[in-house]
Amino acid sequence: MTWSRLVLAVPAALIALAGAPAFAQIGKSDAPVEITSQQGEYLQNEGRGVYTGNVVASQGDSRITTDKLTVICSKTPAAGANAAPSCDELEVLVAEGNVYYMAPDVRIRGSKAEYDFPSDTITITGDVILSRGEDGVVRGTRVVYSIGEGRTIITAGEKRVITVFNTAKKQTPATPAVPAQPAPTQN
Repeated sequence: MTWSRLVLAVPAALIALAGAPAFAQIGKSDAPVEITSQQGEYLQNEGRGVYTGNVVASQGDSRITTDKLTVICSKTPAAGANAAPSCDELEVLVAEGNVYYMAPDVRIRGSKAEYDFPSDTITITGDVILSRGEDGVVRGTRVVYSIGEGRTIITAGEKRVITVFNTAKKQTPATPAVPAQPAPTQN
């Protein structure tokens, strides 16, 4: 596949991958993966795509934003003498610089992330901040989030993991009192 065809075919090729097993996603979605950036380069013989400049990779309700994204795919050997190998399945996404992973249930910031499709796991490193809505915030240096399992492991290396829980009761709106109806008047 040539680069010019890849630019137009990435969403179409990834739509085809959406029919692959459930592990081929950036979260719990069978939707296609869409990548937008200011520049993209596809290294066909290496099975790599490199995207730079305000990169956004999204799939369903999940999204990764970053400065640079490298997409690594498994390759099918070339069919002919002059044919180049093709990208069969996405294997790994590597995000570098100002990484922000967002899914309906979690938000994670860091400086580098690696999303492993076969294990459905994203590992984010750097000065990592993880939040789950209004429940609280966790800080560390490394977060391993197993999306399918809903399991998160946070480490801090030489430092300590810092967790802040929001213990305030979530207030439900009070139901307005129904005004009493005046008694019917008798004539």
